[in-house]
Amino acid sequence: MDLELLKVEEIERVLVVVAHPDDAEYGLSVAVNSFTTAGKEVGYLLLTAGEAGIRDMEPAKTKALRAHEQRAACQEVGVEHLTILDFPDGEMEYGLDVRKAVAKEIREFQPDTVAVINFDFSARWGINHIDHRVTGKVVADAIRDADNPWIHRDLDVEPWKADRLLISGS
Repeated sequence: MDLELLKVEEIERVLVVVAHPDDAEYGLSVAVNSFTTAGKEVGYLLLTAGEAGIRDMEPAKTKALRAHEQRAACQEVGVEHLTILDFPDGEMEYGLDVRKAVAKEIREFQPDTVAVINFDFSARWGINHIDHRVTGKVVADAIRDADNPWIHRDLDVEPWKADRLLISGS
């Protein structure tokens, strides 16, 4: 199968959806930097605050530290729009509530492109994190949900169609 090269000129707005602070910084942020340098608008949606990500630090302190670090990382690559949701780090489950939250952000931010990181079972380092696997599946379905006026009608936000899904590191 031949893959067509991504034409950056066809992209205007990108929503990066990841599970944790720093997920995009493992490769995807290089593409983000190229998008923002080319004048494209990029927003980040993090489904968790990453509060369980530092073994020797209390979750509340970890949450604050990782949010601070993520804001700094966004500033480095020219991202101004950052949303951090509060789904439980390390305990993400596929479900309607998280699909709805992602669909809402897609409808509000109105990207033509949505980007995620690898959500395969295997990653370069071994078994991929459950939150990454759930996030990818949720995003794929939420893209479709966001465009359907009969799904999540209680959001009171007009449907929006994102034209493409980019998967980094797959």
